[in-house]
Amino acid sequence: MPNSPDDLAALKAERAAADREYNDALTRLDRAIQQLPARFPHPPPVPDEQQITPLNTLWTIAPPPARGLRRGFISAVRRAVAPLFEQQQAFNSAVVDHLNRNVPVARETRESIASTLTVLHDTIAELVRFQSLLVVFLQQITPYVDTRDRDVTGLLRGLSGAINAVADETMKRSEALLAHDRRQELRASELEARLADLRPMLEKLTRSLDRLESDDA
Repeated sequence: MPNSPDDLAALKAERAAADREYNDALTRLDRAIQQLPARFPHPPPVPDEQQITPLNTLWTIAPPPARGLRRGFISAVRRAVAPLFEQQQAFNSAVVDHLNRNVPVARETRESIASTLTVLHDTIAELVRFQSLLVVFLQQITPYVDTRDRDVTGLLRGLSGAINAVADETMKRSEALLAHDRRQELRASELEARLADLRPMLEKLTRSLDRLESDDA
């Protein structure tokens, strides 16, 4: 049953509303695409190792050797301050050891931060690329659906044309058969009329023959 004009208008309005909602959603998605920061953070500078080598050579405290007349006095002073020198040297040793232990840690930390920033930068770039491709893909849906609709419409038109052609051919054959039946009926009617016309003559001829046979007897 064909749709009424009101139904077609309602379908058209519903399609227009759906198109507007789709386009609005696509616009919002396009505006939500992430962007790489204009100033992406850089890794920290490499650790300062300029004084590591001097510290490894200068941390040992070596008192000057005692010479001359003051040897005894210097030896006495050395013995008096020896605990202080030992304490200072132990402190120097701990500081140098701490610095030497932290240099590799600082190097690995810097390398880890640098590699993390590289991975983060590449990941964000791929995410931006994916979002852009997604928007492009969604933009192609409407033309694709429209193309499919046109294909289906064309197929339906072709099918409708084929059905109409078959219907026309069937109608022509039906009409031809009906005309043939009518002609047959007319011929039968004509034959019946002729037989009806010939029947009195045959009866008259039969009676004449019967009389002739009676006279001969």
